[in-house]
Amino acid sequence: MEQGAKGVKEIASADQPFMCSFCLRPREETGALVGAPAVGICQKCTEAAVVLFQNSVPASDTKPRAPWDALNNEELLGQLPKVAKARDDVENHLRTWVGAARNRKISWASIGESLGMSRQSAWERFHQSVAAEDKSA
Repeated sequence: MEQGAKGVKEIASADQPFMCSFCLRPREETGALVGAPAVGICQKCTEAAVVLFQNSVPASDTKPRAPWDALNNEELLGQLPKVAKARDDVENHLRTWVGAARNRKISWASIGESLGMSRQSAWERFHQSVAAEDKSA
């Protein structure tokens, strides 16, 4: 168990989230983040989630609400670069994981299958970043 936890910690520290995945505020503003690879949640959002769960109504009475519904146009536009940054962070993290798979000599066919794409699509999408990692190592 100890070694498994250490492995997860090493992976997470290699590419820690730079912002809260929920409020999209940067780590410099939020302080510590609790997270897993490529996602994190700040203390303020964690506390809000606890309050939400403590005061929640039965699921059948709730209507899903998109996060942008509460924002005016300026606020919505202000969030777009943060969402794009989150997308880029996730893509970079995925490339790191694919690189780890290739370092273990896992085939492009297996990688593609796990991602729901063909071997060729996986190779076209990731081979350059994997090759760049090999050169920098």
